[in-house]
Amino acid sequence: MNIPNLILLFQVKQFIQDQSSTQPASGSVELENPQVEMDDFSEKDDETTEEEEENFLSAEEWSANLSGAERKERPTKRRKRKLRRKKLPSSVTLPVEIQENEKLKKYWYQRYRLFSKFDKGIRLDEESWYSVTPEEVSKHLAERCRCDLIVDACCGAGGNTIQFAFTCEKVIAIDIDPKKIELARHNAKVYGVANRIEFIVGDFLQLAPKLQAEVVFLSPPWGGPSYMASPSYPLASIQVPGGGEALYKAAVSISPHVAYFLPKNINTSELVHMVGPGGSVEVEQNFLDKKLVAVTAYFGELVDSA
Repeated sequence: MNIPNLILLFQVKQFIQDQSSTQPASGSVELENPQVEMDDFSEKDDETTEEEEENFLSAEEWSANLSGAERKERPTKRRKRKLRRKKLPSSVTLPVEIQENEKLKKYWYQRYRLFSKFDKGIRLDEESWYSVTPEEVSKHLAERCRCDLIVDACCGAGGNTIQFAFTCEKVIAIDIDPKKIELARHNAKVYGVANRIEFIVGDFLQLAPKLQAEVVFLSPPWGGPSYMASPSYPLASIQVPGGGEALYKAAVSISPHVAYFLPKNINTSELVHMVGPGGSVEVEQNFLDKKLVAVTAYFGELVDSA
């Protein structure tokens, strides 16, 4: 379908370097010919291998891995089949929500990907374990959205909000769930940035007409790990009244500069229709350890036309 003057930009980037790379962990690497692996870990996916659960790491060990330290050689396929899950050390106490729901344990094993300062007192509820954006991806998004004032429309437990507070002068963090705001405020204190964030309990769709900001960031609920059940995720499945397009329209009523964090299987043709004739959208694939975890759609001056 031809839409006049419409620019659809696809950029593929990797936000955590290969563990064997000598580049810094926080850097972003542009890949000329990336190999996209769809069988991957995502904070909203329901996938974690036995091998990942087998490799129990402390915060210090995880940090060493990110800094480029040698990783253990991966077992052969034959060895993988023989792996058995180890019991956790008796000194380890799982969070209550993990104890009550064994399915969440796979996310707990990835906790340092979610928050590098997890052991400093980070708190999450059941939904947040599979909803929070991995920290290295959040850091990249924060750099792309650097500005004086940003609105995080669906802040959840604060993963993105915290990183925005490092790159933006002021952050307005909104969530309809008071519990999420409580968690986000606490976690922001752990990172020492709570004083740069205004937390608001409310419905973004209703608050939008009263808000002013340079950039609006959208990371709405996708519907839990089951979002991958369909090969193509429609905007209508976004878990807000009116679906994903209504959320976008509310955002652009505040600012044309919008970043929209979406499932990796999003129907990109709907993004094209959403911006309409003469508009532009950049669709960026977000990678973690060379595995595709999500995409971010950028609008307005956030589009990188290079």
